[in-house]
Amino acid sequence: MKERHVAILEYVTQHGKTPVNALAERLHTSKVTIRKDLEYLSERGILKRERGFAVPNSPGDINYRMAFHMDTKQRIARAAAACVRDGETLIIESGSTCALFAEELARTKNNITVITNSMYLAGYVGAYSNMQLILLGGTLQPHTQSLVGPLTKNAIASFHVDKIFTGTDGYSRDYGFTGEDLIRADTLSALIARANHTYVLAGSEKFSRPGSVYFLKLEDVYQIITDDGISPSEKDFLEKKGIAVTIA
Repeated sequence: MKERHVAILEYVTQHGKTPVNALAERLHTSKVTIRKDLEYLSERGILKRERGFAVPNSPGDINYRMAFHMDTKQRIARAAAACVRDGETLIIESGSTCALFAEELARTKNNITVITNSMYLAGYVGAYSNMQLILLGGTLQPHTQSLVGPLTKNAIASFHVDKIFTGTDGYSRDYGFTGEDLIRADTLSALIARANHTYVLAGSEKFSRPGSVYFLKLEDVYQIITDDGISPSEKDFLEKKGIAVTIA
């Protein structure tokens, strides 16, 4: 995704429905170029187009969350991709940063197999021919486009991999990484149990946001990949727990 695409997403997400003219002026480019950018972004589902305007998705849509902090999420995705070798099989959980990570793998790695419970992720990278996708079954959660519940847990029991990559809704020093949905957290715990090493992809804002349901204890985390907004004291605390912290 181009820097201009990221700039458009950041602006429209912050300011709401925005005229094409205003975007062209702000980004010092032509209206024709902006229209082409909006066509690309709308095809990916990240923005909506109306005649003469760019429109953000509704807050309940995963594409709305995808548009927030896009530049940071891409940097985290690139750093996470450096942890993966050609030919690996891994589990990737649902979430916007995880989808960007999967796309980075599809662009830069060869012969990767991804096991996922995310229909959103599968749709996001489904057009790439160099990645094999295994989509777990389960009950669809429409707002996250992820599959959860007993069927998902039964399906993941057939696999064992070296690495799982997951996002998070929040964090607590006392309880570890947390979510907001009990069924999703329970499903994610089952996915994590099928991997040797757990990698958490999390923007720094997540470290000041405790959630209501914990799914991952700190002693079970192998590596965290975040951005430079994390406080030095929090980074130091996590490293003293034996967790590798990578700043993207």
